[in-house]
Amino acid sequence: MPEFEPPENADIDITLELLSDARCHVTVSVVTQFEMEELGNLPITNGNVNLEISSPSSGQLKFDATGSVTFTEAALAQEEFMMLNMMNVGMINSELSQIEGKYFSEILGEVVELPPEAADIKIERISCTKFSWSEPTLEAGLTATLSGSVFENEELRDKLPIEFTLNINLTAEDNTVVMELTFDGYFKLPRVGNNVQWDFEAPEMENIPGLENLSLENLGELLKQYDIDFTLKVPSDASVSGLPPGCFQEGNTYTWSDDNAADALDLVLTGKVQGNVTYGYKPPAEFPWLVVGALVVVVVVVVVVAVALRRR
Repeated sequence: MPEFEPPENADIDITLELLSDARCHVTVSVVTQFEMEELGNLPITNGNVNLEISSPSSGQLKFDATGSVTFTEAALAQEEFMMLNMMNVGMINSELSQIEGKYFSEILGEVVELPPEAADIKIERISCTKFSWSEPTLEAGLTATLSGSVFENEELRDKLPIEFTLNINLTAEDNTVVMELTFDGYFKLPRVGNNVQWDFEAPEMENIPGLENLSLENLGELLKQYDIDFTLKVPSDASVSGLPPGCFQEGNTYTWSDDNAADALDLVLTGKVQGNVTYGYKPPAEFPWLVVGALVVVVVVVVVVAVALRRR
């Protein structure tokens, strides 16, 4: 495996936009660079994943994912290229069917010691929805439904569905690799009557499977080594109070930078801030099928007229 030094600096831009339909639009951009001794072993040049997480019923979690990755020439051996050329959706689903209906304890129990709540998770359904290999790019899709007592947490279910896109791009020159990460996602905000009301509540780690033991201690000090901009955008009718200190306000936009941003994120993610944003709820607009229908009619008329004129 190539050796590289951990990034010592990064430019981070985080934006939270609270929407009138009780969703929060999150965008994150991270640009960092690090040294790598053997650039020839850089595995990929870019990749992306789109993921939607929902809860069809209590005790169930559904994942729908699609993504792609572009490999470098050094990433895969010739045998691996040949294997990718042979694979297809049917072949993959044949393999996946062998773990469908099984518990994590049956699949991973002999490999790793699982906590009881993880061992209890069952793969109800899993299938490959897409597989396309066009050297050097692989595109794939997967859907899976899991069940288990760990997913019966109503606080977790209230935050769903969550959907996001993650992109990564790597460029290399000499011994330096520049990595760009972008995250674009949405999550639900709580409603009280006809109002959206957010108290800067972030999901508690113990309620997120796999992150129960993640510690956010000293998060602020860790973030201060990076250049950070943290932006909060709210609707024009929003009532805002208790924001973390150190922000610059311009209209309905609040921005924290550098150390102020690190402190603000620390307060938000650790649940120490007592802020509140309240504004009126507006349901999402229905898709304008009438307008689309009218446009289709116009296009058809234009095509018919054009064909008639060409025949003259």
